[in-house]
Amino acid sequence: MKHVTQLKAETLTTKQMEENIRQMSITVRRYRDIEQSAELAEFRDLQKIVETKEFQDYKQELLTTKYKDREEYRLITAYNRAKNSHHVRWFKIYRGMSKVQEYVHFADTSDFAKLKDPEAIKADPRLRQMQRLGNSFAVRRYMIHQNSEEVKEYYRLREIVNNTEFRDRNHFWKNPKRWYTTLQSQQDGKYQALKDSSDISFFLAQDPKKIEENESYKEMFADACQWNRMSDSPWRAGFVFSNKIFKTNHSYANEEAAMNDGRNVSCTGDGHLTVSVKSEHVTRPAWDQKKGFIMKDFEFTGDVIQTADTFRAEEGMFQVKAAFGGKANGAICLMSENRLPILRIAQWDGSKVTVGATYDKFEEQTVVEGIKENHEYIYTVVITSSDITWFVNDQEVARTANKLGTKLFPTVIAFLPEGVKGTGVTSIDWFKAYKH
Repeated sequence: MKHVTQLKAETLTTKQMEENIRQMSITVRRYRDIEQSAELAEFRDLQKIVETKEFQDYKQELLTTKYKDREEYRLITAYNRAKNSHHVRWFKIYRGMSKVQEYVHFADTSDFAKLKDPEAIKADPRLRQMQRLGNSFAVRRYMIHQNSEEVKEYYRLREIVNNTEFRDRNHFWKNPKRWYTTLQSQQDGKYQALKDSSDISFFLAQDPKKIEENESYKEMFADACQWNRMSDSPWRAGFVFSNKIFKTNHSYANEEAAMNDGRNVSCTGDGHLTVSVKSEHVTRPAWDQKKGFIMKDFEFTGDVIQTADTFRAEEGMFQVKAAFGGKANGAICLMSENRLPILRIAQWDGSKVTVGATYDKFEEQTVVEGIKENHEYIYTVVITSSDITWFVNDQEVARTANKLGTKLFPTVIAFLPEGVKGTGVTSIDWFKAYKH
């Protein structure tokens, strides 16, 4: 089955994709470092306090409540009103008179009761004086005012407003900046400062599931293509099949390029692994479906390398940064020792790239249009127990059910199918595989 998909304009460029990969690695490390930090621990402790409904309600109350709406204001206002009322003002005036004070002081003595005894009054000049004071206009007015409801209310309110606890409470609510005098304000300020800090704001902006997802991929295989000799690399030249009839380094009679036993493989000074099809005349053993191995003259040479001895996997994420160029075909794939199945991470046919899988009795292929010759892309295939998904940079380009059923090993082939003439290069900057 063959499909076609178009590389979208919004697909990340290879440079952007590679930067995303790099940044994600940095992000995961930074996230875990911050997760263990004292700053985050302090933030979490404050968060448990500051983000509660009780805390926010209290903050809102202190920031929005008007002093005039408070009970303290009502009591202070009532006290001032009572202090300036008619009865209280005259009560204070009469209370300030010396004769009233003299009478009031006398009323607190044991002799005050004698004013009810006429004989005692007749016999004692001081009692007669106190009797006259008690009947005076000033004392009588004083007593009237003293027994008034206004004066009683004045004394009641004075006791309240002069209480230390009330004075402190009134001073607090009278201050329009009362919130900023509280411990809670300090906690809120510290919480906001931590929340706005570069580390904590970064931490909070991350999706923990995405962090865990990225962490769940553990590197199984990597080649940065920095080696000079193939013997120092994870790659070996030639095919690997369980059928012992096939020689490791063999060609196919129905193809136009002979496999060249690693001679067309190099790792250049700029850190790129290249597998090339070259124009050269050679005679090589080639497999013919009817005749078996025969000697054949070829006008071109290609090559194949694989990691059968160093790395194989059944599932995981396989990524390669690669470019294709020329008329020759190039394939970066996962192969098995049984020849089939073959999973193509990316295959170049001289003009376009195809991804997909070939099985014994059927094939899944998707042509990805928009791939430019000699331009690097990051090709990814993710293999799970149920699915196989292909990506070019960040764009998903194909998906199918997993019917592989065997361990596979990375393979890079540069070749010429029957009837195709020309040279070409498959270039790899790096190849990585991760276990999920």
